[in-house]
Amino acid sequence: MLNLSALRHEKEALYLTIGSIVGGVVWLGLVIWWLIGVILSFGVMLFGTIFYLIILTFVYWLTGQYFKAQVFGNAVRVSKEQFPKVAEIVEEIARELNLTEVPDVFVLSGQGALNALAIRFLSGRYVLLYGELVDLILRRSAYEELKMIIGHELAHHALGHVSIWKNFLLFPSRLIPFLGAAYSRACELSADRVGMILAGNSKAAGRALLALTLGSEALAAAVDPEAFTAQEKFVPPVMGFIYELYATHPRMTRRIIELKEYERRLALTPGLVSGPVYPTLAGAPGKAASQTFTPPVEPLKEIAAGKEESFCPDCGHEFSPGDLFCQNCGRKRS
Repeated sequence: MLNLSALRHEKEALYLTIGSIVGGVVWLGLVIWWLIGVILSFGVMLFGTIFYLIILTFVYWLTGQYFKAQVFGNAVRVSKEQFPKVAEIVEEIARELNLTEVPDVFVLSGQGALNALAIRFLSGRYVLLYGELVDLILRRSAYEELKMIIGHELAHHALGHVSIWKNFLLFPSRLIPFLGAAYSRACELSADRVGMILAGNSKAAGRALLALTLGSEALAAAVDPEAFTAQEKFVPPVMGFIYELYATHPRMTRRIIELKEYERRLALTPGLVSGPVYPTLAGAPGKAASQTFTPPVEPLKEIAAGKEESFCPDCGHEFSPGDLFCQNCGRKRS
């Protein structure tokens, strides 16, 4: 099994701590206020609260049942009978993430959109894969990229990002401007890390994110990830910062850069993440053997050579060990 605590992004841990403190204080204050109201109203407020809680719970349950009716009636459920190779990937990843309840995975039309979603209701856990995204990946037989996508969504369940009680606790903090969005972005980065490890191939993980961005089957195999991440240097700093403040997902350039940086950390810190992952399902179902994820050694070779630039000649930004590009302007390190 993977060490999910080690894979959780540092910013998620920070924002989760802040959000939990804020949420805990707010909910505690509301409970104290409620207790005072119950005493002053001689118990009338207690019955009113119970009544509204029952109503809210019933409405939430109905919402889950409505969603269930929609998805089971208008999407195709992945199973051993339907898309067995995809079902095998789901089962292996769920086992690796130690998910006691394997979410129901559905493939449905995105009406031209490319996306995948993790959803939690009282009625169960779900992952939705838009058919357009699946086509874009599987027409190239890029099963490792599919593992990245499925691993990312199942990671949201395993890391508690869609937990009902956790989101209830964090709800007050999500009302604070920018804090809720910042936590959401950090959760995406954590799920990206898990997806990359489960894919067992960092390049495939980056290409899976590029497929989401590009949306073109004809160009997906030819796109250059390094040229794409270099576009980050053209993002206006002020507007880029403002965009990030309101976005629930980081820019795709940043997501791929974050994966590359984490890959270098794995190379520098052997044993940081342990556990078996699964290779591409190129053969018959059930014959995929487990293997240990081994980060590429190229960054280590470059560091050992000691011939890298210390500062970017374009903007003067100091390179960190193993950097292939300037993290400030995107210039390739020579």
